[in-house]
Amino acid sequence: MPVPDFPTDHPLPAREPKNVRTAVLLALFLGPLGLFYASAAGGVFCTFLLIVLGLFTVGMGILPVWGVSLLWAYLAATHSHAEVEDAARSASEA
Repeated sequence: MPVPDFPTDHPLPAREPKNVRTAVLLALFLGPLGLFYASAAGGVFCTFLLIVLGLFTVGMGILPVWGVSLLWAYLAATHSHAEVEDAARSASEA
């Protein structure tokens, strides 16, 4: 039985940008777990880093990882905004 031919050149649906304020507040209060809102890969990395540094430094490694999570959330959310704006700009030009 032959496989039907479907067009695959349709555009992807528009993605909603991440809210920068929400991303920063989640990272501020939840640390690496709040980072999952803005960046799943960043959330996994910082959670792993939090566990490893927390064990080896008897909890003192939590503060730098929390700060990294906060910065990463801000950068990921602003990058998300820039991507969505660039996609909208290129779609309107085409």
